[in-house]
Amino acid sequence: MRGKRIWKGLLLCLLVVGPMRAEAIDLDKAAERVQKKIDGRVLGGKSVTEDGRTVHVIRVLTPDGRVVHIRVDQETGRILNPSATER
Repeated sequence: MRGKRIWKGLLLCLLVVGPMRAEAIDLDKAAERVQKKIDGRVLGGKSVTEDGRTVHVIRVLTPDGRVVHIRVDQETGRILNPSATER
């Protein structure tokens, strides 16, 4: 009986708290994250909507003179095109 109460309590906590989610990030935080990940200089960025979600597009000048666009999911902070960050 005690085990059932514990499970009911845990289930109630999960229902109240909800699923765990990464914290949404703003454009400045996305630029900081990209700056730490890629060797280059952040030139700027903008937020766009792609398939119903907000994506931060960060422009970076690489040491070899290329400009790359790094896409960062606003909701999760995840870099969506990691191959663009490879050195």
